[in-house]
Amino acid sequence: MDMTRRPADELLDVAGVLLLLQGAVLVATTIEALIWSLVFPGAAGTPFLMSGVAAVLVLASSARLRPARSWTRRIVYGVETVILVNLVIDLVLAVVVTGAVPPIVALLTRFVLPLSLIGLLGRSTRETAAPVAVSPLEATS
Repeated sequence: MDMTRRPADELLDVAGVLLLLQGAVLVATTIEALIWSLVFPGAAGTPFLMSGVAAVLVLASSARLRPARSWTRRIVYGVETVILVNLVIDLVLAVVVTGAVPPIVALLTRFVLPLSLIGLLGRSTRETAAPVAVSPLEATS
């Protein structure tokens, strides 16, 4: 059994946990969008579809996030970019229509979380250090 890990593996573990968190938020958003699309059918289910696709992509990416899979990183970068673009659009519309900024929790989950994921994935690709032993016994042998 190979017990050595690269430092980038730990960054990917943290990114995987953050992706699971973001996936849970997107699943809740999808359920909310479904309920609102049934009450107000004017949007024709587009928010539900966008949230659902983003949730599936994020959760699938968290399950397949490995150092050698660059296509998974590209999917995560794409989803995070779409989330950030939607945040900017929603923020501008909220300020123009209501004159107020959305709640801080919405800003944190839609701004800080995507930026931290992009940063973690970018840092894990630049990490080129040698493998690190997991157990102290393995380091001495």
